[in-house]
Amino acid sequence: MIFEKPIIHNGQGGNVVLIYGQYVIGNITKEDADISIEKIKNNSLAESEFDSIIFINDIVGYEFIIGNDSFLKFEISKNNDTSFQNINFQNVDVAKEAELSIEKQFKQLGFKREEIQLTPLQAAVSPAITTLGVAGGGAILTWFAYNVDNYESTRRRIKWYVKLFDEISRAIGYLPFLVLTAVLTILCLFWLIKKMFNPPFKIKATK
Repeated sequence: MIFEKPIIHNGQGGNVVLIYGQYVIGNITKEDADISIEKIKNNSLAESEFDSIIFINDIVGYEFIIGNDSFLKFEISKNNDTSFQNINFQNVDVAKEAELSIEKQFKQLGFKREEIQLTPLQAAVSPAITTLGVAGGGAILTWFAYNVDNYESTRRRIKWYVKLFDEISRAIGYLPFLVLTAVLTILCLFWLIKKMFNPPFKIKATK
């Protein structure tokens, strides 16, 4: 029993993350977590029952960016094969709490933990991708809205969201899409600049 007492954190979509015994189990309901606790106590847990489960002795490292990631990224070495698996939490604050709750025990297992401040370029990667996605997606929607009067589908069946977008575009025109895209892109750029001038810290633990 690596973790002698069960640790439960809020996960995504109303689910939880259970850390107990020799396991980290993500994306399960609170009811399943309670059942799993009893099975771990009785040494009757079947790993195949879960989609997101990690055997702690297979972990050789983990990392996450404080205030940015809502998950812990675990590095797993098993049968001479290395892979990575994310355990998702409710938000960035819960992810931080979860890391602090395992820090001491992982240190006793031989993990060396360090806080590394990202460079401005490293900090800019995620905001830059988001900014490009928002700008590109908004530009495409604006272009379709601008040309909607010149487009008539030859398909008999049109998906509901395409039909809805077509009707909205014909009703309000392309300008609202253009304005919304510009506003969201500017907000993303402010986020990008903020990250570059105040790079976050990455927690990294290796065995």
